[in-house]
Amino acid sequence: MTEKVKTAPHANTKKHGLRPAQKLERTTFITSRVMDFFSERELVTQTGHGRQEWPLVFVKEMVDNALDACDEAAVPPVIDIVCDASGITVADNGPGLPESTLIRQMDFGVRASNREAYVAPTRGAQGNALKTILPMPSVVDPQHGRLIVTAHGKRHSIRCRIDQISQEPVIDDDAQPADSRGTSVRIEWLPQDDDGAAVWPFAGWLIDPHDNDAGWDRLRYAQRFKTLVAGFALFNPHATIRLNWFGTLTEYATTDPGWNKWRPDDPTSAHWYEQRHIERLIGAYITHDKAASRDRLVSEFIAEFDGLAGSLKRSKVLDACSMKRVQLADLVADGRFDSGRIAELLAAMRAHTRPVKAKRLGVIGREHFQQLFTSMGCIAESFEYRKAASKDGMPYVIETAFAHRAEEGDDRQPCNRLIFTGVNWSSAINNPWRSFGNIGEGLESMLAKNFISGSESILLAVHLAHPRVEYTDRGKSAMVLSDEPQQEGDDE
Repeated sequence: MTEKVKTAPHANTKKHGLRPAQKLERTTFITSRVMDFFSERELVTQTGHGRQEWPLVFVKEMVDNALDACDEAAVPPVIDIVCDASGITVADNGPGLPESTLIRQMDFGVRASNREAYVAPTRGAQGNALKTILPMPSVVDPQHGRLIVTAHGKRHSIRCRIDQISQEPVIDDDAQPADSRGTSVRIEWLPQDDDGAAVWPFAGWLIDPHDNDAGWDRLRYAQRFKTLVAGFALFNPHATIRLNWFGTLTEYATTDPGWNKWRPDDPTSAHWYEQRHIERLIGAYITHDKAASRDRLVSEFIAEFDGLAGSLKRSKVLDACSMKRVQLADLVADGRFDSGRIAELLAAMRAHTRPVKAKRLGVIGREHFQQLFTSMGCIAESFEYRKAASKDGMPYVIETAFAHRAEEGDDRQPCNRLIFTGVNWSSAINNPWRSFGNIGEGLESMLAKNFISGSESILLAVHLAHPRVEYTDRGKSAMVLSDEPQQEGDDE
C-alpha cells in the first residue's frame, strides 16, 4: 500500500495569488581603507592613547619631529609650545617642514617614513605621527577642527571632512603666503559656543591650573601636560624649550648647546640588525628603487652603514660574500628573500666593522639633570644620579636621577611626586617601563616596594638610549627591556 504525502502548494504559484519570490543579488561595495584614519577607534589604535590624551599625543609627536629636524640641521633646538583657549601650537627653529613631505602625509593610502625600516636610536620609528595628527581635529570636531602648518613661507590651513556619498575623506588645504621661520604646527578648535560652553572637549581639560574651580582631574591633566614638556627638557641638554600655558611662561634653557648624541642622519650599524631587520630594509630599498626605475648595487647599499663609507672596507665585505657588482634586487628570487646570501652579507658587514660603543649613543649626564631638578625645587643634598651601560653587545645607556622636592607655598604644603620617563631623548606620555628584563617587575611596582606613592614629594627621571627598542603596542606606550644593565659607576 502506498502512502500519499500531502505537500504545501508552492509559494510562487499563481493559483494562490502570491507574487513570485524576489532574489537579492548582493553587490560587493568597496570602501576606501583610508577611512580607518578618520574614526576615533582607529586613531586610538594608531596612537595607543584614548581621545582625552590626544593633546598630549599632539605635543609629543610634534616636539619629536621638531627636535629631529633641528638635530639633522645641526641647530641647537628652540621649541615653543603655546596652549590657549582655542588650540595648541608647537614651533621650532629648524629648517622647515618641506611642502612635499606635508603633501605625502596627506595621502592616507600609503605610509611615508624615513624611520620605520631602519634600526637606530631615533625618537620615532613608526612613520605615522603626522598622518595620525592630521585627522584628529576633524574626528573630534568635524565642523570647526583644523590643523595649521606654517613653513617655507606658506600657511596651510587643513580641514578634513567626509564625503557622505562615497564615504571617503576629503582634505581641504587652504595654502596662503606667510612669514615663517622653522616649522609651526597648530591644532585648533572653536573654544566656546554662544552660551560660553566649551565646544571642543579638550578645551575643558586644557584649563588654567590656577583656576580654583577647575577640579582635581583637570588640574592633574594640566600637571601631566607640563611634566611631558619638562621631560623633553630633561632628556635634551642642547634644547631650549618654552611653554606658554595660558599666558604663564616657563622656560627650560639649554645647559649645553654643543651636546652630542647619535643624530637621525648618522649611519646605522650592521651590529644592530638581525636577519629580519636587514631583510625589511633590503625589501624597502628594492621597492623604492623599482618605483624610481633604478637598480642599486649591494656596494651602494652597504656604503650607508657605519664604518663602511670607505671603498677598501666595502671591497673586503663584497669579496667575503662574493657580491661585487651584484645588484640588491638579486638578493630576491621568486618573490622571496635569499636568506642564505643575506645572512652572509650581514655577517661580512659585522666582521669588517666595529660595534658601536654605548657612549657614542649620547649621555645626558649628571650636571644637566641636577641643574633642571634644582629649577624644579629639589633639595640639593638629596640629589642622586646613576648611569648603567652595556660593555659589549647591543649598546645602551640607562640614566636615572632622583631627588626630594621642597615643600611649596607659605603653608608649606607637600608636593606630589613627578616622574619623567623617556626613550631615545623623547618624553613619554605614560610610564613605558612595564617590565625590566627577567625580573618581571616594572617601574611602578619597584616604586611601591620602596614606599614611594603618588603623594611622595620626589623627582625621578629614567631615560634609556637604545638602537633597537621593542615596543609592545603601535602607540609606543609600553616596552620591555631584555638586556641586563651593567652599571659603570654611581656617578659615571
